Amino acid sequence: MSGITVVGVILVLSGLGGVGFGLYAMFRGGRNEPEDGGGLGPIPERGIHVLAGVRMLVFGLICIAAGLYAILQLAG
Repeated sequence: MSGITVVGVILVLSGLGGVGFGLYAMFRGGRNEPEDGGGLGPIPERGIHVLAGVRMLVFGLICIAAGLYAILQLAG
């Protein structure tokens, strides 16, 4: 197994973790929080979790794509 394949596998695994955590943050994060507790200025706690979830989801998808590219194109 070449080094680039190992890097590709690590990228895919970290991307899957990022996608999972991003989905969790978007759908569950910030629930059951009091209305006046938390937040960043005018943005409520739930809104912050949704923005962070989208960011993690996009980064996870980029990691998966880069990992698959490294495994299929560079190592093959």
